[in-house]
Formats: sequence, C-alpha cells, structure tokens
Amino acid sequence: MPTRHLSIKALLFVTVCLLAGCGHSDRTLALATGGPAGLYYPFGGAMASLWSEVLPGVNAKAEVTGGSVTNVIQVARQESDLGIAMADVVSSAYAGTGRFPEPLPLRVLFTAYPNIVHLLSLQGSGIRSVSDLAGKRVALGAQGSGTSVAALNMLNGLGLSVDDIAPRYLSFGETTSGLKDGTLDAGFVVGGLGIAAVTELAVTRDIEIIALSDAEIASLTAQFPAYSAYEIPGDTYAGVSESRQALGIWSAVVVHESMPETLAFALTCAVYRDHARLLGISPVVKDMTLANIRQLAAVPLHPGTERYLCNPDATCTAAADALPAQEQAN
Repeated sequence: MPTRHLSIKALLFVTVCLLAGCGHSDRTLALATGGPAGLYYPFGGAMASLWSEVLPGVNAKAEVTGGSVTNVIQVARQESDLGIAMADVVSSAYAGTGRFPEPLPLRVLFTAYPNIVHLLSLQGSGIRSVSDLAGKRVALGAQGSGTSVAALNMLNGLGLSVDDIAPRYLSFGETTSGLKDGTLDAGFVVGGLGIAAVTELAVTRDIEIIALSDAEIASLTAQFPAYSAYEIPGDTYAGVSESRQALGIWSAVVVHESMPETLAFALTCAVYRDHARLLGISPVVKDMTLANIRQLAAVPLHPGTERYLCNPDATCTAAADALPAQEQAN
C-alpha cells in the first residue's frame, strides 16, 4: 500500500508539472550593446528590461561589448541573440565587404535611431576641419566599434589615411579623458544626440565640434550610402551655441537569420507597443517609429518583423506564449 500510495503521489506531481510547466525554463536572450559611456548600453538595457517584463518566457540581458563590429560577429556566431549596430557595419557584414571576408547570416529586427558622428577638439586647438587632423593625435574609437569604422570612412572619404595622423583606438571615456589632459588633439564619438560622453566633456571643457561642409557631406554620402546629413542643433552641448552639420548613421537591432519567427514578432511588437517607455533614455529614441523601420534598406527585415508590420494590432504576449518549448529553452 505505501508503494502504491507513493506512485499515486508521483503521478499527481507529474500531472501538475505538465499543466503548470515545472522544469520549463525561460529563454535567456543576450543583447550585445556597447560600452557604458555610450548610448547603446542604456538603450539596450531598457529594451531588455521591457522584454523581460512584458513577454512571458523571456529573460533578456544587455551585455557590454566593444560595439557594432563585435556585435554583428557575435550575433552571426550565435554567441549573442541580438545586437545593436550602425547601418554601415550591418550593411558591410551582410554583404561580406570591407572587414568582413564573407556575408554574415543577419536580419534586421528593426531600425532604432540615428547616430551622429561627433568630431571633437577643444577650443584653441587650431583644428577647424577634417584636413586639419593631419599630423594630429586622433582617437578613432575602440577596436571593433562602429565608431572606428565611421571615423576611418570619414578620413578616407575626405582624402586622409590613417598614416596621415597619429591614431589612437580608445573608448569614449578614454577619448574624453585624453582631450581633457592634452594627450589627444581630437577624437571621434559616435552616438545619439546628447550622448553622455560629449555632454559631460562640454561641462568641464570648452569643446569644438568640427562641422562638415556641404561639399564634404555630398562626397561622403555618395561614397557611403548608409550615411546622411545630420544637423546638431545649437545649445545641444554646453558652449556650442550654433548648429553644426555632421554625418548621421542609423542604428539597427540585428538578429541571426535563424531566429524563430514567433520570437522575432514578439520582440518587435513589445518595443513598438511600449515605445514611450524607451523615450526617457534619450530624445533620439523618438525617431524609432514604424515609418523609419526600413531605413536600412540594404539588409532585409526578419520575417517576424514583416509579420508584425502586417498585423501591428496583434497581442505581443500571445505571440510569446505561443513559442514552442525548444524555442524557450536555454
């Protein structure tokens, strides 16, 4: 009788577990972002928190990384589930050009917001144009970052090579520190309008944001279709009262082409349904709209995103609940 009683208890336990989902683990999603001084990390952290809160079975986490180049490689290798990267890097990775020897299996989940290429120096440095960088100590961004890609493209596109300057591959924090202590003459910081690294530098030093001419913008956008003109409004940064013409580069959230359609649908749906919650991260997030979702035309959207665009009124949580067990398992 004790054995039979135990068997009945065991059978009841198994039945309850099957109904309640005992042993069923959430899917942990790794989102590759950037360094803590940039915008990718807080933006990614906000998205990860949103997904974890509103999508059943999803536990998302933002990871600090070297930036765009690192992120697309990690997604392609399936070391990260999602990554934030600049459009020029994503386009090159998908096509297998530039520093990518072969095409990477990527899809765009959605386009995020425009980055601005801030070319910085301090007032009194004598640097007023890109050509003035010749012979100067210039921070090009961290190795593996989208900043380094954009910086080198700008230099090469306007007639300078890395051999014409004294290059330094530094993070945003190291770049602003170098400008403060005089070990750098200029530096590139690429990020959303009002990025913390530039904002904080402008509070303690009299900065100069090197403006691009109409001819320089026309030349760069012709050579690099992922780029566009972007005007930095006056007074965005302390001490810079007049607007500055700069390069703009859209960011995108990318995933591996094999990501399940249902999961991609749920992630996209949640972000656009609760878009207002992301606005506190930066004013640039206002540009993350359905009207801008196809800004990166060179790389196809994930089928799950296309499905969402066909039915934007669908319930996001229902899509997440529909994930098969193998899609939710770690």
